[in-house]
Amino acid sequence: MQTLFLYRIESYRIDNANIFMMKRIILFFLVLASLSSCNSEENECETAYFGGEIVNPNAEYVVLYDSQSVIDTLYLDNNNRFSYTFGSINSGLHSFIHGGEYQAVIIEPNDSILLRLNTYDFDESLVFTGKGAKKNNFLIDLFLTIESDDKTFYNFSKLEPEVFEEKLDSARFGRLKEVNTFTTRYESSSLFKHIAESSVNFNYYANKELYPFRHFGSNKLKLYKELPESFYSYRSAINFDEKGMEDFYSYYNFLFHLFNNLALDDYFSNTDNNYFNRMSIDYNLTKLKLMNNMVKNDAVRNNLLKYATRNYLSNCMSEKDCDAMYDSFMEKNTDDDNHAYIDNLYSTLKYLKPGNSFPHVNVIDKQNKKKSFSKIIKKPTVIYFWSKVSKSHFVESHNKVKALENEYPDIDFVCVNINDLSNKLWKKTLKDNNFSFKNEYRFENAEKAKQILAIHYINKVFVLNDKGVIQSSNSNLFDRKFNKLLNKLSE
Repeated sequence: MQTLFLYRIESYRIDNANIFMMKRIILFFLVLASLSSCNSEENECETAYFGGEIVNPNAEYVVLYDSQSVIDTLYLDNNNRFSYTFGSINSGLHSFIHGGEYQAVIIEPNDSILLRLNTYDFDESLVFTGKGAKKNNFLIDLFLTIESDDKTFYNFSKLEPEVFEEKLDSARFGRLKEVNTFTTRYESSSLFKHIAESSVNFNYYANKELYPFRHFGSNKLKLYKELPESFYSYRSAINFDEKGMEDFYSYYNFLFHLFNNLALDDYFSNTDNNYFNRMSIDYNLTKLKLMNNMVKNDAVRNNLLKYATRNYLSNCMSEKDCDAMYDSFMEKNTDDDNHAYIDNLYSTLKYLKPGNSFPHVNVIDKQNKKKSFSKIIKKPTVIYFWSKVSKSHFVESHNKVKALENEYPDIDFVCVNINDLSNKLWKKTLKDNNFSFKNEYRFENAEKAKQILAIHYINKVFVLNDKGVIQSSNSNLFDRKFNKLLNKLSE
């Protein structure tokens, strides 16, 4: 069965090239349920309690998950509070969702955890209290520190490999020392320590795998072969089939970057290219082959194959190459749910190809009235999207469109929020950032609309002519070629 954490990423997955936009959800999926479980002979666990208060709620409920499925939908009372008592519990991270925002909490037997958060500043306002609060507050602080480190590591990538490695090692040891200090000072479970240390280590590994792409760039990436022999020595200790990693986001994030690197050898050996083309079908087929051959754990292998294929199909412009990637996935995948997912995506993307009419999708306007896109499109139109989770993209995309509107007055730019936000919070978010409500909408049914329009990356942009016929279903506001497309649309 497809693991829940990967399903959740689908709705908020951001452009694969923009790693930092993904970091805000990195703790949400550190699920290691198999590390600690009930006694199988007694078939019971100790109890735990979880509850809290939502300030300025944008939905009437909180949804609580374990690693595999929904535990319960917890409705807020008149004081915007909720609670849940576990009759028995498997130790691990349990995520909760409110109004399209996600967070996670380690819950172990005998914990009694309360949270308080304000939806206007979801991540930064979140505070835990009660028995079990210290470990969760520590993980949030560690996550925010790692997020800050990543921005620094990006700048360090300009340095020579030996200097980069020295600085990266120093930061990693510093974070592991913080984990050790905490576990020495406070009684901590092996589960907590493993989650904390793994989040540090795999983030470190991921940044090393990203180094050649950042340091050399596409034009000189072939020079990655000149990296010191010891630069990737840690790879020999990686266990591709380690039990308990099936739901661990940081592990997957590292593996994606690792296979990106491993496929480079074949790419540069079998082509005369000095320039790296990330969308090369041969390069991406090689990645699938390596994943299939090197990872024996069925759950990990199938999910790597699924998301590598999803990424490619969502960005590919060649029908022939899409067919080749689809066929390769179907030959290697052994998971029925993943098979159905890619098959549905493949069919959906065919309906969204240029020349077809834009699908029937309803949106809600500022007066909270339902509208169909067919009623909105009256001239050449660009449709772009934003998510409350991707705050930097929200601001940057709106600022970009402001400039484009001045340059292309004959084109409409329509923006749609993809979250399940209340009308009040949606309008407040726009107002707080000084953005007008002109051509701003939210989906009537966000989850259904995202499936129909295959929105897996927040950068996705549709370009339509004045008849609502798709000219491009996979553009990007920040692509250098985007203006050429708009110039053609304006002719």
